[in-house]
Amino acid sequence: MDILAYLIVSLIIVIVVNLVMKFFLKDKKKKDKGFVLFYQRLSYRRRFIRALWGIPFMLLMYFLIYQMEVFTDTQLQLIALAFVLMVLFDAGYNYYRWKKEEQVA
Repeated sequence: MDILAYLIVSLIIVIVVNLVMKFFLKDKKKKDKGFVLFYQRLSYRRRFIRALWGIPFMLLMYFLIYQMEVFTDTQLQLIALAFVLMVLFDAGYNYYRWKKEEQVA
């Protein structure tokens, strides 16, 4: 099994677990202080902070993928673009929802 298949299987598992946890934690109160393992239990402010903390891990993952030398240069560029877009979208969305939540309160 090649590396791309492992990545796809891992992605599918993460998406399924995320959807299940979203369903079970839908009506729970969101936490803004203290440690929370599940992303869905966080307030939007804490989600934004976690997205920013994810940037160094994303860079580390990209470095490891680059060192494995299993992807072509074009594929590495696409992976880098996907990582950047995911972080920007996640941080931007959570920042927007955080500020919207503050206006309502």
